[in-house]
Amino acid sequence: MKSHEPNFIVAGVMKAGTTAAAFNLNKHPEIYMVTTFWKDKILSSDQYNYSAQTGSWAGSMKEKGNKEMDYFNLDTNYNLTGSFDIYKSFFPRRLTARGESSPNYFGLNEISNGGASSRIANDLPEAKVIILLRDPINRAYSHFNHIQEKNPSWGSYAYGKSFDTVARNYSLSNIFQRSLYSENLNTWLTDIGSDKIYVALQESIAANPLAEYNKICTFLGIEHFDDSQRFDKVFVGNYNSEIETSTIDYLKPMFASDVTAIQDLYPHLDYSSWHNYS
Repeated sequence: MKSHEPNFIVAGVMKAGTTAAAFNLNKHPEIYMVTTFWKDKILSSDQYNYSAQTGSWAGSMKEKGNKEMDYFNLDTNYNLTGSFDIYKSFFPRRLTARGESSPNYFGLNEISNGGASSRIANDLPEAKVIILLRDPINRAYSHFNHIQEKNPSWGSYAYGKSFDTVARNYSLSNIFQRSLYSENLNTWLTDIGSDKIYVALQESIAANPLAEYNKICTFLGIEHFDDSQRFDKVFVGNYNSEIETSTIDYLKPMFASDVTAIQDLYPHLDYSSWHNYS
């Protein structure tokens, strides 16, 4: 199976439309993205030496049903002998834009992240990076509901609790820390270069996907989608309740300075769908 280096990465953030971006960008004739279809195809190929590495990979790298790679963030994957050549085998099509979407790359201050931004800068020096952000409280609520639905082992502290209870007692958990963007974003800008970083808002993409995905196309240096292109909603949460106003008021001060920093960095983005953090 042929292999090529990717030339763009969707690096985050979790619960901000990275799966939808992978699925919808893959509709473009000049874009190849690792999706669950391609993950299954490559991991099942006789030409792929995954069988010889069984048990060696960590995270989503080995999961056919997950579009994420978890290559640059996890030491287990990144430091495996010959891992970069194996990683490149997930990009068999030599299209103009070749990418993958792994939201675990963004959180550089997490113990499990071995420094994805510096590794990408070193191994893929020409690669561009796309970062999708979302209102921090709404992102945290989506993260919370993901835990309630999937019951992952890493979220056991939140099982069966209300969002308000988790907010008031587990504010240092990933549910809320992953909604603090500015420190990580500034490191990405330093490591990759501001000219190779594109930031968009999940809310803007949901409101006008054609216009927003076409902006990404411009960033990637390819033609725009045809005006007739239709885009799919992926993993849209259907929650049983809204966030309580008292919980929103409790959380706003946690994110206020971070939101201000993001708005100062990217004042042209439309934050009108975000809560008012001022």
